[in-house]
Amino acid sequence: MSNSELTWILLAIASAASLTGLLIVRRRTLALRPIPAYVVLQESAADAVESDNQIHFSMGSVAPGQASTISALTAAEIIYRLGERLAISPRPPLITFSDPLTLPLAQDTLRRAYEFRQKMQYYRSSAAAWYPQGPRALAYAAGAASLSADVDAHSNVLLGRFGIELALFGESSLRHEQVLIAHSDLPEGQAIAYVQADQVLLGEELYVGPAYMKGRPLEIGGVLAQDVLRWAVILGILIAALQAL
Repeated sequence: MSNSELTWILLAIASAASLTGLLIVRRRTLALRPIPAYVVLQESAADAVESDNQIHFSMGSVAPGQASTISALTAAEIIYRLGERLAISPRPPLITFSDPLTLPLAQDTLRRAYEFRQKMQYYRSSAAAWYPQGPRALAYAAGAASLSADVDAHSNVLLGRFGIELALFGESSLRHEQVLIAHSDLPEGQAIAYVQADQVLLGEELYVGPAYMKGRPLEIGGVLAQDVLRWAVILGILIAALQAL
């Protein structure tokens, strides 16, 4: 069996599982497995509005059209759904990133949130800020963390691709008593996030975010399918290991 055939088979299985999950969700209300970071994210958005503070979102080096496209689009969707809640405040959230290709994505994410709330008078395209990129993006991390501290942001929410530069965000958040919620699709960034962040999203937990915030039935069904398939893979590995003994 070729790699392309295997890919199509896996896609077909995943699609069938997602549609099955959708049918189950439409017939009954099901609770998703708890992910504390998404609870804190929504609480942070509410606190920021009530206290007239800002939230700083950072997407790291993700960019559409690159290897990190999926992470970029998922992070933008999570920011959009939180932005819908923050858009009722005259203080817009900040979005920082290190790849210039992400600029139109970030600006459009904020614009859609303010259009949804019919609060375009509060929208500022300058709330999406680009900082110089690099192999480790240390200049970006230092600049973005400094901006977050200068505006006295309520929290730093890192969603995307970060390496060791994530430690600069963690150190700044600690010094300025900001909540830090972090995720990275790179192992080194994920390790630092696990140690420093108040709440961390691990691995694929980023990609189920939309289902946890006003999730549509298909999104929730996809999460259920993902959990079932994960256990199916684990079971298959155990069975194969036992047969090999």
